[in-house]
Amino acid sequence: MNHKLWLTGLLACGGLTSLSARAQSTTPAEAAPKWQFYFEAGPKLTSIKINEGGASAAYPKPSYDYERDVKPQMRNTVSSFADVKGFHALSRRLVLSSTVGLDMQHLNFKTGIREEFAGGGFTSYTRTHVSRLLTRARVDFGLHYQFNLGEKGHLLPGVALGQMINLSKNGYGYTFVQPGLYFTNDRLLFSLTAATTAYNVLIPEASTFASTYNAQQVTGNFEFRVREVQLGIGARF
Repeated sequence: MNHKLWLTGLLACGGLTSLSARAQSTTPAEAAPKWQFYFEAGPKLTSIKINEGGASAAYPKPSYDYERDVKPQMRNTVSSFADVKGFHALSRRLVLSSTVGLDMQHLNFKTGIREEFAGGGFTSYTRTHVSRLLTRARVDFGLHYQFNLGEKGHLLPGVALGQMINLSKNGYGYTFVQPGLYFTNDRLLFSLTAATTAYNVLIPEASTFASTYNAQQVTGNFEFRVREVQLGIGARF
């Protein structure tokens, strides 16, 4: 009788121990992964190129290269950005990212040549220099493939789709596609990304142009592609 009671108790203890171990092993796996948030900032290089459009003139057309003179001269610029970026593991290898932040872009260009009559029979031909710092809100979502580096490091190549929302007078907004490479650990974030507009964009004062040359009307209409390279560093919070 004592042997039966002892055996029954041993089996019961073993069953409880097995259930406890199973609960301990399944609890972490069943726990939903949390978002990891980083504050990120850094410099960026902006390149704006004419992608479509051209100039036209009333007949008879001017004898000089008016198409070249009407085109705006866009300059590469350096500016900065700051954002909050979050990462959320969808599976062992697939990671979702989300970004909300503030983006600055230095817009720097010269318009096409305009004909101006100074009086006294004198005529001048000048380009107008436009230099403006634009402020935009930035939102994007991305998908990344995760490579584990050691116990806490992760390398995350991927691509994001986002929107620049204009907050400035005479500014512009657009949708962009941004492939990039991210490194994260439990404290820091490093990023290198390259973005391009998903379509041609119109830029105030650069996309449309009108002037006269020797009493002949000359106009220009242009669309642009915006490309940016960003280098960021961030800290987890």
